[in-house]
Amino acid sequence: MSTQFEVRLTEQLATWTSERLLRTKRITEPIGPGQCRIDGRTFWDFSTNDYHGFSRHPEVIRAVCEQIPTLGIGSRASVLISGWSPAHEKLVRTLSEFELVDDVALFPSGYAACMGTVACLSRKEDVILCDRDLHACLVDGIRISGAKMRVYRRHNLATLERELKKSAGNTGLRWIVTESAFGMEGSVAPLPELVALAEQYDAFLICDEAHATGVYGPAGQGYLRELLEAGQLTHEQIRERIPVRLGTLSKGLGSQGGFVAGSTNLIRVLWNSARSLMFSTGLSVPACVAATAAVKLLTEQPERIHELRSRARSFRSQLIEQGFAVPGKEDSPIVPILLEDPDRTLHWGAELQAAGYLTGMIRPPTVPQGTSRLRISINSAVPQEAIDQLLHQLICLGRKDAA
Repeated sequence: MSTQFEVRLTEQLATWTSERLLRTKRITEPIGPGQCRIDGRTFWDFSTNDYHGFSRHPEVIRAVCEQIPTLGIGSRASVLISGWSPAHEKLVRTLSEFELVDDVALFPSGYAACMGTVACLSRKEDVILCDRDLHACLVDGIRISGAKMRVYRRHNLATLERELKKSAGNTGLRWIVTESAFGMEGSVAPLPELVALAEQYDAFLICDEAHATGVYGPAGQGYLRELLEAGQLTHEQIRERIPVRLGTLSKGLGSQGGFVAGSTNLIRVLWNSARSLMFSTGLSVPACVAATAAVKLLTEQPERIHELRSRARSFRSQLIEQGFAVPGKEDSPIVPILLEDPDRTLHWGAELQAAGYLTGMIRPPTVPQGTSRLRISINSAVPQEAIDQLLHQLICLGRKDAA
């Protein structure tokens, strides 16, 4: 006889199945630059966030293999006890120089970095103003903190200014929490305008650079660095108004883990009160070594950034010329094709898989109702010919759909 708990589980699964929202696992085996294998079939992989293919880059793998005999695999303990190795320290020094900050804290995942940092730094008396499209890890951190949360739309900053005015008498701090590059849309935050509002209303930004590291900046340092180099933000503005920078090692760097970049005092506070850092085993040694090697490759080969964005710009512009609804920044490697309906999204994704192309099929609750989409990630590991062939397949699908 089914228990009440089993009935609940069965009903929930049935609901997701009927709404075409049920997720299932599949074994995906990376087999070469830009390719993977699923159930014996080979695909060009346009679903990954590994924008430069560093997860399988020979120099990254070599660096890891050289360190494993000495430093081992696991960190063995929390970083507060004995889980901090020479590999961790080297990565921190590398990232600090890369990000132009005093210090960096490492977390087991990007999710842990974002959730733990927001929950740790904000208090119940604070007001947190968050972008409507904020990633779940940041939203969860806000909820845990108990701070008052208000939502704004980055395409209409009057909504943000209105909330800043409303909270003028608040006794705590006011935070504006945003991603610099949004992972489901490929758009970027209006950071100069956000900083201007923060200066006007004495607020502070927490900025997540997860999808900007390895993509923006002269050598992939992120979108903040790109704005700094372009003269749209100053060192002083970034230091004073964006004191908390979040990042991940798992996307543009092709490794695993998350980090927070900022002042010495910020990192000391995180080490002593960020629960997702304190009460978790430290980041694995191979992940640290791999991320360090990836930063070295970006620094030595900044042309990778130009090539990636050039490919993305060309691909996106050709889709738009063909009448596809493609939001986002013109050179973002995240290229979403809005299809609205989950069934339609699954059908397009299945058709592309049949032709040998793996893409993301994004449906609620990852995105709002009515905004289901194919999410295509352009990366520099895939040959240009495969990108051109994917474009052709999409154009054919669009014509069939319209017929």
